[in-house]
Amino acid sequence: MKRVLCALLLTVGFLHASAQNIYNSSGKSNGYKHKKIKGYDPDRLVLGGGVNFGYTSDYANFGITPKIGYKLNNYLVVGAGLGYQYFKAPYDYYINDKAAYIHENIVSPGLWVKCPLFNFLVLSADFDFNFINLRSYNAYYDQFGNVNFRKAIFNVTAPTLLVGGGIKQSLGGRTSLIGEIMFDVLQNQYSPYRQQLVYRAGIYVGL
Repeated sequence: MKRVLCALLLTVGFLHASAQNIYNSSGKSNGYKHKKIKGYDPDRLVLGGGVNFGYTSDYANFGITPKIGYKLNNYLVVGAGLGYQYFKAPYDYYINDKAAYIHENIVSPGLWVKCPLFNFLVLSADFDFNFINLRSYNAYYDQFGNVNFRKAIFNVTAPTLLVGGGIKQSLGGRTSLIGEIMFDVLQNQYSPYRQQLVYRAGIYVGL
């Protein structure tokens, strides 16, 4: 009987000591610490991007820019993306009494940085290396002085560095809508953003 009583007292004492190690009298942790996740944390992953579309009888544009990033801390998010843009615009001249069009395809792999501030402001920088394919026409004069046109294809590259900022609006949970105004500070001669402000909007999860 004495052995059973001693075992019971030891068990109660052990449970009491364990409880004191986790919680003190105020209910707060006293010695117990949650383990911090080291290395890759999936909760810091950021997914997002934007889509644009416009069409008239003479002009058309379409673009999609998926992005993936990682939240290093509450004030710095870095990532990479791959953009695609298509443009159609009328050529300067009619050819054979018909309207002719210029077609442009742009593929833009790039890196991006965003700095969220005050839960509603965002500072941004996007570096893209644009591969541009342009289908147009070359005008030339024949021996009789008549103007003629031949199809021409141009392939060029252009680095761009867009900097700017905007406003972040929560859509619920971890999803946000971001609207930004940006400017290409490099101003390469083939930049698709040459001498203009760039307006962007996109949806991000985890930012």
